[in-house]
Amino acid sequence: MHSKGDVVTGLFGKRPVRLVTFDLYDTLVEAVPPRWERFAAAAEKGGVPADPSIFLAADLVAEEFYTIENGRSPIRDRSPGELEQFRIDYTARMLEAAGLPHDPETALRIRDIYRGELDAIGWNYRAFDDVAPALEILERHGVARAVISNADADVTAFCLHMGFAKHMDLIVTSALVGWEKPDSRTFFAALDLLETAPEDAIHVGDQALSDVTGAQGIGMAAALIDRYDRHHGGDYAALRVGSLTDLADAVVEHNRQFSMAGDGS
Repeated sequence: MHSKGDVVTGLFGKRPVRLVTFDLYDTLVEAVPPRWERFAAAAEKGGVPADPSIFLAADLVAEEFYTIENGRSPIRDRSPGELEQFRIDYTARMLEAAGLPHDPETALRIRDIYRGELDAIGWNYRAFDDVAPALEILERHGVARAVISNADADVTAFCLHMGFAKHMDLIVTSALVGWEKPDSRTFFAALDLLETAPEDAIHVGDQALSDVTGAQGIGMAAALIDRYDRHHGGDYAALRVGSLTDLADAVVEHNRQFSMAGDGS
């Protein structure tokens, strides 16, 4: 991970940060239990037992596959048959990344178990403990905050339930604006409404493609949050943080040094 000094000398650019935008899932909130643990349990029931830690890393590969597919054609808009095939392909990609059998029959079997439990129980989420402190730090120092989420519906009520919506200036959902990260229009949906130039903002998220590549593609700074210590390798010209309080402290420090330098033009 980069130090705050590294951030000040380049990763945040040459202007103060006026806005921090946040990915939602695995950045502000996490599923309880996490996806990979539920997937490991489904795989075991389907006759493919494996340590959940294997799926922790494989989940990154599967989620990138999801991002690419979602950008090609939003999953929520696909026909029932197309959605079913995507779910099987997603399961196969997860199994393959974990080094496990991923033939169509195995993928279908495990997909049925995984989806069956989700349909019966659903998802439970919790906000990470560092969310409120980080947002309060930014708010106290006059830095705007927004959510930019790839989601199938408006997540405002969900963010209210999680307890941090009151600390956000804006909540943007791809289902409402019509584009999925890393599409530039998803980011501009927040930047334009908050009247902020990309060069004055930083986006933080847990995925290299949708969050880092997407933000940097329009000139925003980017931070990759690695809560689960699984982003090994990869050459990302982005700040890497383990918590949102680390990010908030880095933003405040950058703005302080920028102010001290007196180069505000």
